[in-house]
Amino acid sequence: MKLKFGGINNLIIAAESGYYYGWNKHGKDLVYHKLKELGDWGWHESVLEIMKSYQERADGSLVTVKDASVRWYYKDVDADFALKESNELVAHLQTIFEYLPLDIIHEKDYVEVKPIGVDKGGYTKELLKFVYQRKGIPDFILCIGESENDEQMFKEINKFAKVHSIENKVYCITLEQRMSEAKYYLNNYTEVISTLEDIILPSSRVLFIFIHS
Repeated sequence: MKLKFGGINNLIIAAESGYYYGWNKHGKDLVYHKLKELGDWGWHESVLEIMKSYQERADGSLVTVKDASVRWYYKDVDADFALKESNELVAHLQTIFEYLPLDIIHEKDYVEVKPIGVDKGGYTKELLKFVYQRKGIPDFILCIGESENDEQMFKEINKFAKVHSIENKVYCITLEQRMSEAKYYLNNYTEVISTLEDIILPSSRVLFIFIHS
């Protein structure tokens, strides 16, 4: 992300669902910071070992390790087997780590474990606070997402909009029509690109924000 977008002026980039973030205010080299310092990391190796055992059982699956999370991807696994294994993994993790401050997330093609508070919603809340304190109320907010963990962003943005009475300046958009905190939807990525190309931003008080999971 830094290589592709790091030179764009006034761009905020957040990685690992907001754990790392950086603001390229003047188009110079972007430097990442941590949203918060994490405590005990004893869970990390244990989760990794468990997920690797599921990777060995499911051809086509993959375990990825990031600084703030561990994921088991099963997108390329037989659908019925993937459903069974992912449900079993989630139940196993919930039992073992019941008393630790961890989020165990079950998405349509992966299972993820990460510390509570390291998510798009938490980062979005801090970001809106940061922008409000330094720039005032934004003239326009556009947020686009497609997965369940993007709902956290939509929820925080909607709360901010309601508090500051700017609902008519906020556009939360999801992909495909479904139950969502977002009020609007687009059908596919082509429509997302077309929408972005058509947007005219008359105000200079604009921050471009990209949050990657």
